[in-house]
Formats: sequence, C-alpha cells, structure tokens
Amino acid sequence: MASSAKKQKVQDSKYIREFQTWWTEKYGMISKGDKAVCVLCPGTVVCRTSSVKRHFKTNHKFVSQKSEPEQKELIASAMKGRNKQSTSIIKYAVKSYHTIAASYSAANVIARHRKPSEEGEFLKEAWLACAPSVFDDFDNKDKIIQRIKYTPLSRTQ
Repeated sequence: MASSAKKQKVQDSKYIREFQTWWTEKYGMISKGDKAVCVLCPGTVVCRTSSVKRHFKTNHKFVSQKSEPEQKELIASAMKGRNKQSTSIIKYAVKSYHTIAASYSAANVIARHRKPSEEGEFLKEAWLACAPSVFDDFDNKDKIIQRIKYTPLSRTQ
C-alpha cells in the first residue's frame, strides 16, 4: 500500500527549519543552538512553527487563554526572570572558581616548600590577621576578608 502524499524536501532552502524571532514575543521561545527553548518552562522543541505552537497551547494553557497584551506581559516577565537567574548562577560559579583557584595556589606553595598540610590553617590565620591593615583603603575590604575566610586551605574544612 503506497502512500500518495508528497513528502517535504529538506534540501529546499525555503523549508530549512530556522528559529523565527517572532516566536519569542508570541510563544515565549528563545533560540539555543538548533532548538527553541521555552522561557516559561525548561522545555525544548524543534524549530518548526507547528511544534512551537503546539508546545505553547498544550503546556501553557493558562497563558494561551489570556488576552494578547497579558500574554506579552507574562512572557516578558519570564524573560527577565530567566536572565536574572542565569546571571546569578554565573556570578556564583565565578566566585566559587576564584576561591578554589586561591586554595590551590596556597596548597601549591605549601607543597613546594614541603610543609605539612596543617600549614594551610596557619597561612589562613596570618592572612586574616593582616588583612584589615593591608586592605584598609579598599572600598570592598569586608568582601575581601570574607573571601579569605571561605577559602579552604586544609583537608578538614
């Protein structure tokens, strides 16, 4: 039983699936690689209008049933929330990276001088003792001292 329905040719340039910018405003989708990512949920769909529309209508009925201005407002607030969340994650990761790098540098110096690992606690105590004097003219002195306190320099921390 042969099907007489014509199949869509992928190689035709007009049929290539690309992200459409108007999906962001109408359906709350953003482009990530070759997929469309929903800003209202963590869902991803292929870049095809029917898939994007189906995702929006089935997974976000509460938004799709609202008026168009309300939809735009909800989508805009979700976009802001998504941007704020990714920024805070990046800040946390950078802060953590710097703390680990400082810990490694201190451990490397201790190991090169063939000192026991307990020297890390001594080094940290020395840093904390002289930090208020050294960083006295810095605006973010308290932040620097906090970073020193949270830098792990021994195995027991």
